[in-house]
Amino acid sequence: MVIDIVGAGSLGLLYGGKLQAGGYSVRFWTRTPEQAEELRVRGLTITEQGKKTKLLPQHIQAYPITEWSAHWHDQPGDWLLLMVKQTSIDDVIHIMETMKDYILNIVCFQNGMGHIEKIQAALPLSSIYRAVTTEGAKRVQYGVIRAGEGQTWFGRDVHTKEIEKDTSGNLEEVRLEALLQQAGFNCTASNQIDKLIYRKLLINAVINPLTAIWRIPNGELLQNDYRLKVMRRLYDEALAIYKASDIMVGTDMWEEILSVCRSTASNTSSMLADVMQGRRTEVESISGQMVQLAHGCGLTAPQHELMLHLIEGIRPEGVS
Repeated sequence: MVIDIVGAGSLGLLYGGKLQAGGYSVRFWTRTPEQAEELRVRGLTITEQGKKTKLLPQHIQAYPITEWSAHWHDQPGDWLLLMVKQTSIDDVIHIMETMKDYILNIVCFQNGMGHIEKIQAALPLSSIYRAVTTEGAKRVQYGVIRAGEGQTWFGRDVHTKEIEKDTSGNLEEVRLEALLQQAGFNCTASNQIDKLIYRKLLINAVINPLTAIWRIPNGELLQNDYRLKVMRRLYDEALAIYKASDIMVGTDMWEEILSVCRSTASNTSSMLADVMQGRRTEVESISGQMVQLAHGCGLTAPQHELMLHLIEGIRPEGVS
């Protein structure tokens, strides 16, 4: 079985590294040739609970993403785990759309929403899966640290379900669940993946923009009442949008948001990391999606629209 990992960030290295250590054939696809060369020359070390697993350079397949279609034609992959950020999705789709006449099994790990429809349009025959994970990973020199063992859920996207003609998709889900479990991940195939995606969207929409604006780790959102009041406004506005859109996510979301802040107290959100590095953020696929959902059901979302504009306003001139 050949597994393609598109995106060699912290999660891509963690999943790809553990899958290869578990005996699977893994190909890493990187943004730049330099990233691929480093993996091939230095290898990859995975650290978890103080234990180190070393993947030797000669056993690593790593290539720049621009070479993907040529390699795939020579040796088709069984699974493609898409682990790039939302901000890189369009570039990846541009490369992958040359494969529109092929059937690929693609698992999308992106935050936010809006990308699945783009991928399905570019690859209409492929099976698209959404994934949600609470795995924690930190990239370090020549390796990755598993910062916290979490849970991974995945499920078929509704667009994919509409084009399914038989039960082969269910068999593929069983295979994916099994291979991730064998690699050491707590993984579950879910028939409620949309609910999980909307829950994660709500959590990210409340936490990430505020950490990026105030330049604080997640836990510091809870340190005073002023911050909590802003969080609550974002939360209440999002719940009203979900209710009007008939999106059901459960009644315990406020406590879950607070719990996430506590359990990831020292974490730097991905949006804050992007702001600090002067990179484009995922705010359009998070706060922007809340605004679009509101407009779709005849509401406005002034709180989330403000987050969108404030974060976009931080972006340095010339960064697209």
